[in-house]
Amino acid sequence: MKGEIAVICSRADPASLNIFDHLLKAQEWEPGDGYLSSGRWRLVIHDGKQSTLSGLDERLASLGLRPDLIVFASRHEAKSALPWVGGHFTGLLEGQFSFSASAPLALRSFLYNLRDIALPGFAISAEATHHGPADVRTPCFFAEIGSTEREWRDPEAGRAVAGAILALEEKYAPVFLGLGGGHYVARQTDLIFQSSVAFGHLFSNYQIEKLNLDILEEARLKSGATFAYLDRKSLRSKERKMLEGLLAEMDLSVLRSKEIRDRFPLA
Repeated sequence: MKGEIAVICSRADPASLNIFDHLLKAQEWEPGDGYLSSGRWRLVIHDGKQSTLSGLDERLASLGLRPDLIVFASRHEAKSALPWVGGHFTGLLEGQFSFSASAPLALRSFLYNLRDIALPGFAISAEATHHGPADVRTPCFFAEIGSTEREWRDPEAGRAVAGAILALEEKYAPVFLGLGGGHYVARQTDLIFQSSVAFGHLFSNYQIEKLNLDILEEARLKSGATFAYLDRKSLRSKERKMLEGLLAEMDLSVLRSKEIRDRFPLA
């Protein structure tokens, strides 16, 4: 990845501000017209809610920014209160479905960077695609700290996520759509760490009933996916057969976990 990377932060989000502060401390930044600049990095902060932003590509273009990648620094909230860091892609399945362009190689790099930093006491994973913005044409992902106020404001968590963002490096990997599992897509996360593949848009069990051919085609397009993976153990027989039929219509090869590890071993 050689082009500009825009990191979007929000003053309305304590985790986002935490990450923003540590990005500022990590390297020298020069003021621009509505953003800060450091090498290929562009840092933008706003007052709104990250998930409800719209027209972001145009807003960045109005500042003279045309990044190759957008990273949203954000909080993650969960009833489990699990100390967690990770990331996900964005899109909406309710009503008129829509997905932002995913950044599979960047998310893979981000998760590896978090693992290398080894933040004590925090779980690391990808998540299923959820919430907005769902209209971003530039490849993007959310980089998050979870899951309570304590973690959102934890300086070590802010430093870790900021460092993982600044260490992003996209290396080629075959891209899969991921289907099934819980919200934290445990088996897909394991495959990211146990093989040389990346995942685009990911859909958990609770989203499966909303999927159809049009949605999966859009998810493939917004992911650049050439394969699919089904978390078979988590899916009911009816769901698995439905998905297998749709993926066959799409002519998208479906590989099992062992096939992925054997065909695409870690380098």
